[in-house]
Amino acid sequence: MQYITILGRTSEVNDATYTDKRSGEIVARTELLLEIPGLRDKVRCELPRDASVPQTDLERWELEESWVVVEASGFRQMAFARSNARPGESAFGAMLAFQAATVREATADERKELAEARREAKARSKELRAKRQAERQAQQANARQSA
Repeated sequence: MQYITILGRTSEVNDATYTDKRSGEIVARTELLLEIPGLRDKVRCELPRDASVPQTDLERWELEESWVVVEASGFRQMAFARSNARPGESAFGAMLAFQAATVREATADERKELAEARREAKARSKELRAKRQAERQAQQANARQSA
């Protein structure tokens, strides 16, 4: 069962193989780093090596920076302490790695829907900013008149 669906552009494909600390078993994984429009950081998705995605497709997606749909069944969180936190940032952070169940290339319709949704969100945001600015200007004008 998939709980999370992510649509993003493939930025990197890396080997994420690790050794299980409990059993000592080597777990073979592939890591996809996706760029999501509007997000500053990349989204990390881990895919088991025995998944149905051929290595040639993964390499092509990375070279062409293809848009992919990742369906994840969960995620794991890795907390860490920042050694050089910027002003206003917490001294601690966390990184999420989504456990991908399936990965496929996005269709043109899915990409169009994403672009349309992004345009609508930007328009709503712009309207809200304009409304807040008009309210501030009205408050400032009222304050000047009453003074």
